[in-house]
Amino acid sequence: MVKIDKNTGESFVKILEIMSALRDPKTGCEWDKDQDSNSIKSYCIEEAYEVVEAIENNDNDALCEELGDLLFQVIFHTEINNEKGNFNMIDVIDNLSKKLIRRHPHVFEKDSNTNSKKQIEKNWNNIKKKERIAKGNTGMLDDIPKNFPAMIRSLKLQKRASENGFDWKNPNDAFKKIEEEKKELEIALIQQENEKIEEEIGDLIFSVINLSRKLKIDPENALRKTNSKFKARINYIEKALKKENKKFDQSNLIELEKLWNEAKIDIKQVK
Repeated sequence: MVKIDKNTGESFVKILEIMSALRDPKTGCEWDKDQDSNSIKSYCIEEAYEVVEAIENNDNDALCEELGDLLFQVIFHTEINNEKGNFNMIDVIDNLSKKLIRRHPHVFEKDSNTNSKKQIEKNWNNIKKKERIAKGNTGMLDDIPKNFPAMIRSLKLQKRASENGFDWKNPNDAFKKIEEEKKELEIALIQQENEKIEEEIGDLIFSVINLSRKLKIDPENALRKTNSKFKARINYIEKALKKENKKFDQSNLIELEKLWNEAKIDIKQVK
């Protein structure tokens, strides 16, 4: 449990005061005063990914710092809207509190009999569906933001469709779809139609993400691990070439592939 005391409140008020001072029209920071939600929106994404990196690196000090940076983005956007009279930090916190209570009746309603994870998830989805309808989003996919990274949006679209009954029963069917999309890509490559090739590559990626979802594997995490693996192997090759006073771009593909296979063995042994 979080220990709520005088210091907690004072720390929170202090960061709000600092943000207000940075935005002060007369004495504030020229850069901070010049920003609006649109100009700083990309920083939210950057800070969120830095939080994830700190978690994956098991770096608690970095995680503490990056969570602070992410919190600052929340405070920044809130202050901008507070100045316009749209909403303030109390509104943000109150909306969050109400949402959490509304979506967790099994915790906050004394007469709730829900206790299984499966039933909790079902209730959660039903509550979110009612919220979407209340906001005027009648289509089941209407509220999934278009600005999400493509892989994340793809996963959310598929999950939402699955929650509404549009899904295969087992992963093998999803795997067969990958084979189907692969063949269609091969045909497009033979025909050399760039638009069709792009479309089929998109379909193939979409199908791989769908299989990941069926297997309960986060495709984003899986790809990040592959990216790290690729980087480690390239680093190995660079170091091996450096010992022989060679440069990467001056080596032929046969030599590079040989070192690549060595890297695969070497990195596995290190693990």
